[in-house]
Order: sequence, then C-alpha cells, then structure tokens
Amino acid sequence: MMPSNDDARLFASLRQLWEERDPMPEGLVEDVLVALETHRLADEYRELLLVSDEHTLAGVRGEAPRILQFGAQAITLMLRIDTDGDRHRIDGWLAPPRAGRVVLEIDGVEHASVPISAEGRFEFAEVPSGSCRLAIHPADEDGHSVTGEFRV
Repeated sequence: MMPSNDDARLFASLRQLWEERDPMPEGLVEDVLVALETHRLADEYRELLLVSDEHTLAGVRGEAPRILQFGAQAITLMLRIDTDGDRHRIDGWLAPPRAGRVVLEIDGVEHASVPISAEGRFEFAEVPSGSCRLAIHPADEDGHSVTGEFRV
C-alpha cells in the first residue's frame, strides 16, 4: 500500500522535527572510522570493544546520562557519563571487580590517572570535551586493556 500525500507530508514533518531536535552527532563519521581502525589494531594489544552506547531515561530537566559498555572475553567495563555544559563526569565499573589504575586520554594526550577500588569502581570528576580512551591497568596482572575511542 502506497502512502498518501498526507502521510508523505506527515513523515517529512517528523523527519524535519528529528533533524532539528536530535541531529546526527558532529564527528560521527570520523568516530566510526576511528572505531574501525581501532578494531583492526586489536591484535596488537588487548582491547575492550564497545558493546552498547545508550542514554538512560532522566527527568525533564538536564541531559540524560550516557551509558557505554565495553567488553572482551575476561572483562566488562561500564561507564556512565554525565554532562553539564562542556564539562563531563565519568563513573566506571569493572567486572569482575579488581583493583588497579585507569588512565584517561583525551585527544591522544594523557589527561588523568585514578585508582580502581577493589570493588572495580573509579571516577573522573571533571572531564573536558574531546575524544577519549581509557587504559585499564589491573594491579594483579601485567599488561593492560584499552577501550576504543569515544567522545564526550
């Protein structure tokens, strides 16, 4: 069944509304290309691949937190990213839990390093906008795991 002219106008209006209210994120194409290149290099070091990227429901005011989940065979990393203007907060949980350190790189430069608690929790309270990557350094293991890049 072919849509009527009224349907076509309605769909065009809905598309315009979504393009105005929720446009494609700036830099999405570049982020995808970086993710593909990162995936290709995964054999060179242990890498946590992005499993999901979603916004959780929030109240009417403010931006909803963003939830990222990265995973590999033996480790899962969940991040909650809260945004306030151009500043961000990253809370992270590592499963199975283990102590260690996590290093945050922004635009290819080390920005901060914080401890991971024995429960697998860490936080970066003040994170500027940019292209981020985390390196997880467990206390009881040699080597480290690295996330793919993500934007905040």
